[in-house]
Amino acid sequence: MDPIVLTHGGTKSPPEWSDGCERAARVGAAVLRAGGSALDAAVAAVRDMEDDGRFNAGRGSCLRFDGITLEMDAGVMESTGRIGAVAALRGFRHPVDAARAALETPHVLYAGEGAALLARAFALEPWEGGASEAMRERHRKIASTWGDPAARRPAWRDADLGRLWNFRTPLPPELRPEDTVGAVVRDAAGRFAAAASTGGAIPMLLGRVGDTPLPGAGFWAGPHGAVAATGIGEEIIRRLACRGIHDRLSAGVSPAEAIRAITETFPGDVAFGAIAVSASESGEHANRSMAFATARP
Repeated sequence: MDPIVLTHGGTKSPPEWSDGCERAARVGAAVLRAGGSALDAAVAAVRDMEDDGRFNAGRGSCLRFDGITLEMDAGVMESTGRIGAVAALRGFRHPVDAARAALETPHVLYAGEGAALLARAFALEPWEGGASEAMRERHRKIASTWGDPAARRPAWRDADLGRLWNFRTPLPPELRPEDTVGAVVRDAAGRFAAAASTGGAIPMLLGRVGDTPLPGAGFWAGPHGAVAATGIGEEIIRRLACRGIHDRLSAGVSPAEAIRAITETFPGDVAFGAIAVSASESGEHANRSMAFATARP
């Protein structure tokens, strides 16, 4: 079977960021070329994007509403049915490695302190660097426009932030990235794998978990292919978008058409995109700009 690696940089990632997606796809392809599995390649590709700094994952993760807290999610899955995921992880450079570690345990999903202790048990690399300046600037921009409800995402227009506030620090007196990174892989043995990682969204309360670490929502891999999604997590969860795309692959629909069919179920003001591979094809589609790339060993 013809092996391939497909990566994306998240909804609203500009086309010029495709260089980061291309580099990550080549990293994954090199793993396949060296005899690694589809899962090995998917994790390696996402690790590379977590280190990029531009994408909302790993080093580039966005700040939570308080402007201080970084909590990251990641998930991995291979077509054998093995799944690993972490949510609200703090203090580690590569959340996708923590998701891979979870896959090696009897459980599927670890959250918060438990996820961090698992990462420590697997001796994963810590990260105390804090948010990038680009993400700090994005947070400042959101904070500066929060007083205008018309400038907020629809779900937040009527939100009473004083009532919802759940951080230990006080509500700031002033007060949007939805992006994620992902990789899907088909290896020469016909195995599929998906991996995804994100720093969350802005605005985002403490402990919020989006679609990225949830199987069937932000990622899925099965006997007919692998899928990774990006966009507004709550809406992706409600639709189990990646499982829906895989179901269409199982019916013989092409990856691009399967993604388009799911995209049409989202309202026009909700960002969504995905990448997918099947046994013979690969494809991508988004209702916003989305940097992506493919590579072959």
